[in-house]
Amino acid sequence: MQKKIIATHGKVGTNDLDEDFVKEVESTVKAIYSQLPSKYIGSSTMKGVSFVKFLQNIVECMNDSETSNTISIPSEYESITQFVAQVAIKEATEFYEERMNTLKNEGKLPILWEEFEETHIEYISEIDKLFFEKIIGSPKQIGSFVEQLHEKIFEFKKEFRKINSRELMIYNGNIAKKVWSRYIDNKINSFKNNEEFQAALESFELAYDKSMKKSLKANKVITSYKRNQYPAAIDHMKQLGIMNKRLAEAMYLREETDRLRREAFERTEAIRIETAAFEREREKFRENFESKISELQKNIEEQRKCNGEMNKVLEDFQKI
Repeated sequence: MQKKIIATHGKVGTNDLDEDFVKEVESTVKAIYSQLPSKYIGSSTMKGVSFVKFLQNIVECMNDSETSNTISIPSEYESITQFVAQVAIKEATEFYEERMNTLKNEGKLPILWEEFEETHIEYISEIDKLFFEKIIGSPKQIGSFVEQLHEKIFEFKKEFRKINSRELMIYNGNIAKKVWSRYIDNKINSFKNNEEFQAALESFELAYDKSMKKSLKANKVITSYKRNQYPAAIDHMKQLGIMNKRLAEAMYLREETDRLRREAFERTEAIRIETAAFEREREKFRENFESKISELQKNIEEQRKCNGEMNKVLEDFQKI
């Protein structure tokens, strides 16, 4: 009965087999795996995907009458290295896009730029770690593949920056519109003197600063108001006769100076945030890259050890 079951083992479950037989098979399989030496492409370990692709390519070449006599193992190694790299790059970029899309689709945008960069670094660090686990090749090849990956990630990041930037402008623009209406538009015809008007402008800025999402785009909203709404409000106060020409010009100059100061700060702060994020991203990359190089060096030592053992076996065999 057991022989009949074994003869059709592909159609029966493990539970239908003798328990001792199953244990023996499992023990044999583990013993085989424990003694199998690692397969390498150069100094990189050939893992599941790369090894299967390598065997598949070799079998296809052997079965093709035009290429069966021209199989080149080095060429196949190069082909597999490129194949694994492109698969790893595709998976990594899809992972990044999926994570960033989750922020957008779950309504978590807009977020502050510091938080945006923090999220990006978290994802890119995780991506690099997974990428280096899968990638194979020489250090020079790996460096080239990482560059390709980061170029693609950078393009995705630029798109998500645009989305977050737009959402920040909309969010903070709505805040500014609301408080401007409350402190200026609804009261501009009732101000008795210039002091009341300037106090209202200060109240507008304080209320906006309290409610908006602090970011470079928040500053851009204020500079836009100082370029457009502020001069219009000052003109209106001048037309009402509450503000004379000289005072109006002094206010134009003050608000224009403040606008230029804010815009200069915005440019400086943008550079600071991007530089800090770049340094942190580079540090995370260096950690993962050095770990990969250490793995390659370890593989080289392992190959030397195996080659030495193999040479010893051959020498002993020749003495027989």
